[in-house]
Amino acid sequence: MKKSIEKALMEFLADIRITGAERKKGIPLITFVYKEDDKAVLLKALPLPVADIQTEGKIPKGKELLYRVDFFREGEAKTSFGVLPARKESALFLTLLENAIKKGDRKAGYQSLCDYLKFHNALCSLEALAKGELSFCGKMEGKAGAKMKDRYFLANTAYYKEILSYVQTGRDILNACPYGTPLPPFPDRSVFMTKWYKENGQGSL
Repeated sequence: MKKSIEKALMEFLADIRITGAERKKGIPLITFVYKEDDKAVLLKALPLPVADIQTEGKIPKGKELLYRVDFFREGEAKTSFGVLPARKESALFLTLLENAIKKGDRKAGYQSLCDYLKFHNALCSLEALAKGELSFCGKMEGKAGAKMKDRYFLANTAYYKEILSYVQTGRDILNACPYGTPLPPFPDRSVFMTKWYKENGQGSL
């Protein structure tokens, strides 16, 4: 939405009070503002996965881009600001941020924030994948009924629920622990399946 530059900047700097699903999950929120003619365009509080693709398609090239990140660090709400230089090519927000930092652009931000956001974005991708697979399993079960309740279907469902659990654990660590705290090992599918079959008396693969 186009606004006067002064009004857009006031909203850009204002406290963000959002209780949506992304905020409750601890997913970072990104706000963008850029100048267009004698006005400013403000894109308010986008969840990180959505914000990441905005710069590739909807935000025009050749614009200096101000961004704001609202996130959690060591259990406390934090805010960070940065300025991305005008770009010639379309690219994802995180790509632009990382490239600017690597070039030594101090206005762009800092590496630890970029790493934090990249981890969060990866967890969001995993969550979307797991939910998609569970939705597919649910639809197949509804169509086939009891026939779908075979060992592979049950094990597959259990694995993707484990992925969702991993995602939430990862978010908790990123948001509540000091920077650099490692995430737990990713659930290896073959290891998980072998263990599941053994524990459920279903034999082996």
